[in-house]
Amino acid sequence: MITWTPAAEQELDRYCQGARATLTASGADPTEVRDDLRRHLELEARTAGLAVVTEADVRRWLARLDVPPPEPDPRPATVAMPSSAVAPRKPGIWLVLVGVLLPGITLVAELATRMCAGAFFDPLPTLWHVLLVGWVPLANGLVWRALRQEPARVRPWLNWANGSAFGIALFYTILFAPMALPGLLAIIVYGFGLLPLTPVLALVATVFLRGHLQRGRVGVEGIPGRGFWQGAVGAWLVLGVLDAPGWITRAALGMAVSDEPAVQQRGLSWLRLVGRENTLLRECYGRTLGAENMDLVGWLTGTRRQVSAEQAREVYYRVTGQPFNAVPAPKVRTPRGVFADLDDWTWDTDQGGERVGGRVQGLTLQGSRLDAVVEPDAAVAYYEWTLEFKNVSNRQREARAQLQLPHGGVVSRLTLWVNGEEREAAFAGRAQTRRAYEQVAIRQRRDPVLVTTAGPDRILMQCFPVPADGGTMRVRLGITAPIPLESAGEGVVEWPAFLERNFTLPETLRHSLWIEGRGRLAPLGEALRAEEPKPGTTAVRGLVRDSDLGSSATLVRVERSAEVRQVWTRDSRSAAGGQVEGRLAEVEEPAPVLAVLVVDGSRTMAGYLAEVARVLEAWPQNIELAVIMAGDEPVTLAEPGRLDGAQLSSLRVRLRRWRAVGGQANVPALV
Repeated sequence: MITWTPAAEQELDRYCQGARATLTASGADPTEVRDDLRRHLELEARTAGLAVVTEADVRRWLARLDVPPPEPDPRPATVAMPSSAVAPRKPGIWLVLVGVLLPGITLVAELATRMCAGAFFDPLPTLWHVLLVGWVPLANGLVWRALRQEPARVRPWLNWANGSAFGIALFYTILFAPMALPGLLAIIVYGFGLLPLTPVLALVATVFLRGHLQRGRVGVEGIPGRGFWQGAVGAWLVLGVLDAPGWITRAALGMAVSDEPAVQQRGLSWLRLVGRENTLLRECYGRTLGAENMDLVGWLTGTRRQVSAEQAREVYYRVTGQPFNAVPAPKVRTPRGVFADLDDWTWDTDQGGERVGGRVQGLTLQGSRLDAVVEPDAAVAYYEWTLEFKNVSNRQREARAQLQLPHGGVVSRLTLWVNGEEREAAFAGRAQTRRAYEQVAIRQRRDPVLVTTAGPDRILMQCFPVPADGGTMRVRLGITAPIPLESAGEGVVEWPAFLERNFTLPETLRHSLWIEGRGRLAPLGEALRAEEPKPGTTAVRGLVRDSDLGSSATLVRVERSAEVRQVWTRDSRSAAGGQVEGRLAEVEEPAPVLAVLVVDGSRTMAGYLAEVARVLEAWPQNIELAVIMAGDEPVTLAEPGRLDGAQLSSLRVRLRRWRAVGGQANVPALV
């Protein structure tokens, strides 16, 4: 069916009315001529694939038919045009400003500054969100251009484009609803108020363009606007699918911190199955009060102010199997330029405390050198680890790290560079040194470094302030540790390593390792190489990745004289002089009656369970064995007792088939 606009009908009537005198004089019936012309014009429209015949179409086709123009009527004619035949007004320029330019500029500004993401929530968590938001100004621009054309050439698919833009704009209008009033108040601050108001302004522009489309500019089978609601609903469905993982993550996070074990386990299962790791990681860094108040998703999912940063960090480990600060902080924590003042959310809440905390913005380790000297006969090694930090952010930062020392190691020296000069640290009790650090570093913002014990063979290192805007800070740790002996004639040297850190290690960073000692030193891995700088002395050196530091790839075997069983050194710390003696003796320990093997079921153990199973192949028959797997709940794989060959074989199969997931809480299994 071909639809004629009122203007097209009027144009055909005007032409036939003007040609009536000529047609009557020639003996033709004007009514029949008009019907013939109308049928011919509809055939032209059908051939051209048009659903609507406009006034311009009638003029063009009559000219193509070479029909002589009607004779002008000498009498002035006044024709009353019905209101429905009045050509609709064309959309104004303001629709371009509000519906095209403003959304486009806001999108580019958010991608460049991450202003909303840093201060409140991330409206563009994925590339698909960026494309959908970018479609709004593009669709509005296409509709506006089609309506402004002369003559208007609007295709039916533009209804679908207009509907999808409407759906997207409505979705973000609802999402930004809590920020609308603050946006009005903040309109003069960096133009920030335009950000929460852009969705509603774009929505208004889209609705006005919808009105222009409905006023006779487009139609299919005589029904104007077909395709609009399909586009709107389709946009909502796509956005719902894209945002569902984030909503599920927030809801499941609230379940994972429940006091009820069943609810907690259900929350962990959902997070491991469909949780969005980036959303969970962001929760580990806490939120400002403003971000909480503007969190519409938190209101809807019931997670607003329900989960603390400490709880989220524990859940992150239970889900992923690694500490939250083992990966870079979320990218939303990077406002730049004039919007850097909105970076309050990235403030280091653990500064001056006794935890490593989260990664801080702009702080990196730009240099690491580990030098060691070994005394094989004394079975002692001394290390000096020099670390240089760089801070490119716009505020001072505190560098913190938890270090794993070689077994039995202690920090015996600490040096800080102040204005290019080395300053040696003093040793005192934990309470005294922490009070001094807080007084000098946190309050006076001068240059101290603090090292405290954090468990067996572990230390916490803190240094503040690392100057802003590209400033650097250098410290050196002196570590003394015994060399573990595998026999009276040889031992293995281990290296200290990072366990946790709040700074970033660039991909290009390599730790420079060097060790020297009398006798023969031999690297056990391929990461290091041996050389002989002078007769009787061996050195081992190399550049290694952080993942290799403290692993078997960097172990060094040391040979010593098996006859040396007693060593001594002067006591430099005693005012009365004297010496410190050490004796090496072989001690034979009796075999245990019962061994309880607790196996960590975390994801990081997945590659080692087969190795644990192989160890059980040679289990002594005279030692009772119990095996407990640390999962979400402790699982006993073998009750205490002597296991025969069939039982050991079944146990090994269960270990190899165990599905290691997330990060498991080992304490219940140990208890």
